Amino acid sequence: MVMRRIFGRKKDDEKDAKGKSSTTEETSEEIGGETGTEAAEEAEDAPIEAGTIPYHTSLTDRFKYMFDDPDISAGLEGTDEFFLEFMAMGERFWFAKKAKGEVEFGTGAVPDEDVYIRIGNDAVRDLLGASTFTEFQGFYMKYYKNPEAGKFVKIELRKDVNGLNRRGYARVPLLKLLIGMTR
Repeated sequence: MVMRRIFGRKKDDEKDAKGKSSTTEETSEEIGGETGTEAAEEAEDAPIEAGTIPYHTSLTDRFKYMFDDPDISAGLEGTDEFFLEFMAMGERFWFAKKAKGEVEFGTGAVPDEDVYIRIGNDAVRDLLGASTFTEFQGFYMKYYKNPEAGKFVKIELRKDVNGLNRRGYARVPLLKLLIGMTR
């Protein structure tokens, strides 16, 4: 199917292509100037926008993965500190990072959080089903900007936005998304 899209072939031509592998190589060189192997190598070298996110059964696991991913949480080591509290699927959990420390997580409430985020049950299902960070970001912002019954993201900033930005929220793609600053 992918070969049909690349070479613009129809299903009838596919049967003829099985016996003509040398013609396929010539066609690929004419169209793209590269063989399939060279194209695959270039695709691996090209920067991928945060790649594919593996399947997770809970939002906590999804955020743990995202905080550990170097592309999604780029610049996280430069942040001063943060405290995020979430309410999703009837559970409260939090993520925090102290100055020059690692990201920690836990269940329950955290005192003096920077941001409190509530996520609707149906929105959680869509966020867990997102296969890339871009797709996750799309769902998150969609439900933040246009909430529906059961599909919403409510963000309550408990600290001043300028103070959050000075502490590094604006430099980290994931934190920027979580506080609703992504456009």
